[in-house]
Amino acid sequence: MESPPSLLYCGVCSDTADAVHFGGLSCRACAAFFRRKVAGGKMSIGRRCFGNCKLDTVVSRRLCPFCRYDKCLRIGMKTTAVLSRLATVKTEPGEGTSSGSGWAMGNLLEQMKEAHRNLENARRAEFMNEDRKPNATNYKVLNEIYSKDINLIYQHLSVFFQSITPINDEQHGSWRSQGTELFVMPNGDYVDLQNLDNFYQNPDEQDGSIAENVTTLMKPYWHLNNRVLRKNLVEVNLDLSEFLFVSALIFWDFGVPEQSDECIKVCKLMRSRIFEELTTYEKSKIMTEDHSLRVGEIVIVLQAVQKALGIMHECRDISIAYNLHGRECPLFKIPEGS
Repeated sequence: MESPPSLLYCGVCSDTADAVHFGGLSCRACAAFFRRKVAGGKMSIGRRCFGNCKLDTVVSRRLCPFCRYDKCLRIGMKTTAVLSRLATVKTEPGEGTSSGSGWAMGNLLEQMKEAHRNLENARRAEFMNEDRKPNATNYKVLNEIYSKDINLIYQHLSVFFQSITPINDEQHGSWRSQGTELFVMPNGDYVDLQNLDNFYQNPDEQDGSIAENVTTLMKPYWHLNNRVLRKNLVEVNLDLSEFLFVSALIFWDFGVPEQSDECIKVCKLMRSRIFEELTTYEKSKIMTEDHSLRVGEIVIVLQAVQKALGIMHECRDISIAYNLHGRECPLFKIPEGS
């Protein structure tokens, strides 16, 4: 049997890591610390120690910014990764900014599209090979592809959203559908819902009954997710702009457990701006009063996303409890409050 998945730890403070941030595996707190220092131009930090301070607790990591910043650099975090993200949200001359907040008040949609173009270019560079034909995949390949894709999404979308959030507080790959029962991955390979036995087949095992048993348990979840989320998205038929607006609404969710009052306030502020731009976009697109109905259709997508997230959590719990193939899927490692 394969061993259960192990936790990943922050290379700076040893807390639980959630992703690769700016080039280094870290927790969100240390990533936010690094971003603040770079964005604030405070990359030269006065040294008042011998350079070997312990940073292995939530408290101690806050005591010495010099050692913490130095450790960020030593685990691979790059100042250029922060600066390149900040550069995508600078306003053009003459554009306004929110007073005292330092965040751009230009057209948010155009900024989101630029971040998305960067993501798509990075995906093509990482995954696409013109000579390669798409194949039905299995869970091991999926885990590998989505580990890479989640990092690309973080680097090009999540970091962008963070960079325009008007506070310094510490604050997910995408499936594409094709046909009726195929889920296409970023590299062109696909999962065929009618052939999940092959998806859960471990090429290192000779006993095919293991894959059959896993399929029996997990197939209902695949089809439930297909009905709840994918078919909903097909019916609503979001264009790129609408998809990005929905992504922004998800990022600035104010219903996440243990959020501070200030964080909730900022999320509501950003959501208000998103709704304003979404309404303006739909007005220009539809040119009738029916634009409000379209906005309603788009917002309802959020309910489908929430239901799909619950299905994913149940799938994860069963996969881990029964030690099933596919339990190491990187999507399962995303904290429920993300």
